[in-house]
This record gives sequence, C-alpha cells and structure tokens, in this order.
Amino acid sequence: MNHFDITQAQPKVWSILSRSFSNKRTASTYLFHGREGLGQWPLAISFAALLNCLKPVKAEETGLIFPCGKCRPCRSIYALNFEGLHFALPISSHKNSDEMIDLTNELLEQKRQEPFKLFLSAQAVTIPIAMAREIKRTLTRKAPKGIRRVVLFYRMEKMKASSADALLKLIEEPPGDTVIILTADRPEALLPTIQSRAQKIRFDRVPEAVAAGYLMSNCGVKENRARLVVRICEGNVGQALEMVSSDEEDDGSSRAVGQLLFRSLFTEPKPEVVALITELIKDRDRGAAESLLGLWQSLIRDCAYYADTGDGDDLVNIDFAEELKRLARFFEKSRLAAAMTDNIKKALADLQVNVHIHISLVALVLKLRSHMPAAEQDRKIAGCERY
Repeated sequence: MNHFDITQAQPKVWSILSRSFSNKRTASTYLFHGREGLGQWPLAISFAALLNCLKPVKAEETGLIFPCGKCRPCRSIYALNFEGLHFALPISSHKNSDEMIDLTNELLEQKRQEPFKLFLSAQAVTIPIAMAREIKRTLTRKAPKGIRRVVLFYRMEKMKASSADALLKLIEEPPGDTVIILTADRPEALLPTIQSRAQKIRFDRVPEAVAAGYLMSNCGVKENRARLVVRICEGNVGQALEMVSSDEEDDGSSRAVGQLLFRSLFTEPKPEVVALITELIKDRDRGAAESLLGLWQSLIRDCAYYADTGDGDDLVNIDFAEELKRLARFFEKSRLAAAMTDNIKKALADLQVNVHIHISLVALVLKLRSHMPAAEQDRKIAGCERY
C-alpha cells in the first residue's frame, strides 16, 4: 500500500480534508479520533504532504485533490524528515532530553517502516511537556518561505491534563502557516477547551476489502486468513498487523489472538464467537488452549480491577490497556468476574483429562455468555461497537 491508499482506507476523512484544502478553508487545528490503527498517522502524513505539495493531483471522477508523492516536499514528508513536520509522541520515562530524542526517533523509525503500526509498550507512556515546549519554541521562529508547518500530537490523551493545559494558547492562536493535528481514541479524553477549538473528524473501521488487501500485499497473508483477521479486528489495520506479524507460535501473536477472542465474548453473537474459537485454536494443541484461558483469567482480573477503581496505571496487561478499559463496563457488577473465573477454572481442569478441546472451549463460551442478561448484553455490545 502506498501513501495514496490511505485515502481509500478512510475515504470520508480524505474527502473532508481535500475539499477544505481546495476551498482554502483548512482548519488551524484538527482532532482525528477513533481507535489507534485506523489510519490516523498515515492520513495525517498524507495531509501534510498535500499542504506542501508543489504539484497536487486532481482526480477527475471525484474532484478530490491528492499529493503528487514525487516532489521534494512530498518525498521528505513521507520519509518523516521534512523541516516543517513536527511530532509529539507518547514515550516511556527518560532521564534527559537526549534520551527523549532517542526514544522519539525509535518510534518514528517504526512508523517510517509501517505507518499503521501500533505504539505498544509494557511501560506507562506519556507525551512529555518538554517535548511540547520545544515544539512551541520552534514555532515562534518564522517558517521558511513556501512551507506549511504541520504539528502532529499523536495519542494526545497520553499527555497529562496539566501539561495539555499549557498548550491552549498554541491551539487557540497557532502561528501562521501552521496546522495542528491531534489524535485521540475518544474526544472526551481531552480537555473540553481543547476539544472546542479543534475540528473533530471521526475515523471509522477500514473497509474489509481494503484492509485485507493491505495484509495480503504487505504481509503475504492468504485471502481467507486476511479477511478473517480483519473481521476479528473490526477493520483495524494496526491490530490486524499485530495479529499476523508473527508466527502463530510466537507469544506476542498468541496474546493478540487471545485478547481478540476475549473481546469477541462481549462484542460478537455467540455463533460468531464459536466460529472464531474453532478457526483460531487448534483442536490438538492443549497447551495453546490452556494459555488462552490463563490469559483470559488475567484479562478478567484487569477488567474487574478497572471497573472497581478506575485506575489504569496498575493493570497487568498494559499492552491491552485501552481495550480493557472499554470492556470494564461489563464488570460493573462483581458477580460477573467471579462467575467467569470459576467457569474458566473448571474448563482448565477438564483440559487435564483429555476432553475434546473445541467442545470444552465452546461449552465454556456458552457458560460465560449465560452470566450476562441478554438485554444488558445487547445494550453494551452496541456501546462497544461505537469505538
């Protein structure tokens, strides 16, 4: 997938941005919201290229404008080394500014190699206020002639509220020839004053054919597998890449599969969950089944803990933190966590006595789903699908 394909992944978003550019009504601040992995990063980079492109291309059939991808500004922007492109990224704790720069460059290299790659970390991350202040100092200097500066605050919800408050003046009165792009899972995660000053643009799931095509061309995944993974990941290319990036025996891949199956317990109809279990868990791999249930126990504990305390800093499965926070709504009643844990313990005991693995897991799924009243389940599933 080249840089033009992101416009196919999020056609509505590109239409909004392209038409605002054509009409010379580009906003000073945008808020791209939706789950990470839906294309916020490559879309922002393509928009930065359009704003600086020397020879924009117009599609005759739609009238939309695209960056040429060939001029010097386009090439520099897609390489992430354009002088007018600035980044504020969530990084782990660091000792000094040099280490901050090194951590930032590591993330930029990951995005240079794979624009849809998720920023996953077993450690707590935040956008340092020092990084934001350095960007503010840079923007006080006059931009080089002909350059439209673009500042990308990626995953803005990772910046502490007290630090974000210090950026209000920059967002209220951005320097001339500067566009600020904020990304966040949910707009409400940001300060109301920041929300009110940004044009909000929602990112929806990527069309199945586009997302599956990306996996097939970039990862060599067969079509049936690609479509299945995309369906499990609800059109999230970033999550789909995490799922297929390693062999099935790899621990990271197994965790991704286990987490996605756990989510499906709450967000998919029972027949779909059963089909996914049968498809993704080998019937003769008892160890994989036991690892899956062990992971589910840990995820249940995290969900129940967050539902009870609202504290996300002490979650065990920090790499799934945002997803677990959303699923925590199901655990507002403590009886659900206790019932699910008890059923999983019994299923683990059954696996020790040579039961049929698929039959045991299907029976477990039906038991787990039975603990949630149908009306409540339907209501909450609808809520989950909005993310």
